[in-house]
Amino acid sequence: MTKRIIGVLIFSIIMILITSCDMMDKYTQPSAKEILNKYLNASFQNKNLEAYKYISSEDKTVKSINSVYKNSTYDKNNPFTKVMMKNISFQILNVKETTNTADAIVQITMPDISILFKDFVNLTISDQKDQSKLQEEIAQKYETETLPTISKKEKFYLVKEKDGWKIFLDWKSKELENKKSKKISSLLSEAEQLKEKKKLSSAILKYEEVLALNGEMVEAKEAIQKTKKEIKDIKEKQKYLKEVKLYDLKARMYSSYLDDEIPGVEFKIKNNGNRTLRKVEVTVYFKNSQGTVISEEQYYPVLVTEYSYGSDNKPLKPNYIWQQEKGHFYKADSVPTEWKVGSVSANITNIEFAN
Repeated sequence: MTKRIIGVLIFSIIMILITSCDMMDKYTQPSAKEILNKYLNASFQNKNLEAYKYISSEDKTVKSINSVYKNSTYDKNNPFTKVMMKNISFQILNVKETTNTADAIVQITMPDISILFKDFVNLTISDQKDQSKLQEEIAQKYETETLPTISKKEKFYLVKEKDGWKIFLDWKSKELENKKSKKISSLLSEAEQLKEKKKLSSAILKYEEVLALNGEMVEAKEAIQKTKKEIKDIKEKQKYLKEVKLYDLKARMYSSYLDDEIPGVEFKIKNNGNRTLRKVEVTVYFKNSQGTVISEEQYYPVLVTEYSYGSDNKPLKPNYIWQQEKGHFYKADSVPTEWKVGSVSANITNIEFAN
């Protein structure tokens, strides 16, 4: 009986000691505000190893210390840097702690880089000195003058871990967001390339992939609408091309005021449909003696724009016929000498409606 009572007493003492240790740990561990203060001090003093130890375990699984601080070293002896670092300060305005998380508002004050940049540019223009000399002059200036500063409020988040409070930077979400942003940029670029190649349906699929990543992206939504309209317009044009007839095609060597003989073509166009055309593109294919196409030229017998003039500045109305003025022809300056005179074919390759 006595042994049993002694055992219960020993167990009770052990539990009291464990509880006391837990209570001691709770009250001896630095508060969220203290940890944040240490982290910010280390960060602004470029004490990378110290700053990194205050970062949460989850963040550390995403980025190593080398990847975080590989570009953050600076020359402590540089006078310009000394002035910059001396004028960076912070004030923790508020910290709200719960059991395992904490939110903080910090006001950070730092030199106004835009003012310093202006000073640097002005000195560069007025005096041809190397950068180190210019930095030294600016540093000396602000040893006696007040350095212009700007202040902004930043939010910080902390999490409670086994060994105390840690700064939670949420690098995992930011890395995923960065990857998503790069993927979206790549898809938009691919879509534009497909549109240039007139692969419009494939381009729409790329824009839809963008919307799957960011359903609110206005640029992708507008691009889909615009591309669908372009597809619809192309289908309308292809259908209407059957109503536009090219005939009386002739090709030979012509005489002009500047040249005795120059390759040229003539043709007529009739609009058999019910819509007015403001643009008609004709492609003429020039062939050698074997009948192989060796060159081509684009002509615009109908082209109504604000820059057009003369007979070309007239739309081709339903049932109207277009033909060149008497004695006129389309020159084909780039046709090679291998061309067999008179051996050509032509197609209407594009049209645009006036309304």
